[in-house]
Amino acid sequence: MKTSREIFALLLLSPILIYFGLALFEEFRREMWITSQRLTLRRKRKSEIREIEMEFPLVVELFAILIGGGMSPSTALARISEKGSGAFHALLQPIISEMRSGVNLAQALDLLNQQVESPIIRRFCDSLAISVERGGTLIDVVGRQVEEVRQRQRLNIAERANKAEVALMIPVVFLILPISILFALWPSYFALGGNFGGG
Repeated sequence: MKTSREIFALLLLSPILIYFGLALFEEFRREMWITSQRLTLRRKRKSEIREIEMEFPLVVELFAILIGGGMSPSTALARISEKGSGAFHALLQPIISEMRSGVNLAQALDLLNQQVESPIIRRFCDSLAISVERGGTLIDVVGRQVEEVRQRQRLNIAERANKAEVALMIPVVFLILPISILFALWPSYFALGGNFGGG
């Protein structure tokens, strides 16, 4: 049995314990909320990058056609941003505004690299910037980039298809297959039980 001193000490300490318990709970809740927000932003960012990469091959092909028609890279990018719609075009519009205010093409491509964490777009921007700085033939460089982007898109589609195939195997292995085995063995189990019971 607790003495009166122990009861008094508990009564005295209980507000402190409750305060610290609530403070710890509030801190834990805040950390969980911050973590969930970060995960949501990360998922949203990945979804945006995926959408941009899906649009990018069409943009590169259009860019190659405009370059082949005699347009400069800056004018071609401006025309694409004006006429197109989608996630990549929305990303391109502020960069075109920077180019109109005096930023050169290499700096604009560097800005595009910084905004999108995509190896496909980074490779395209780097190749284009190097070609412009060295004075190479843009048509050949852009033609190679079109092939690379198409190949990369095919690989991405195949990779997503493989992941979907694995995800589809999970319910088959853990749900449908056990039920099928159960249905196959259930009559035999009853037959064996009846034989043993009759004996």
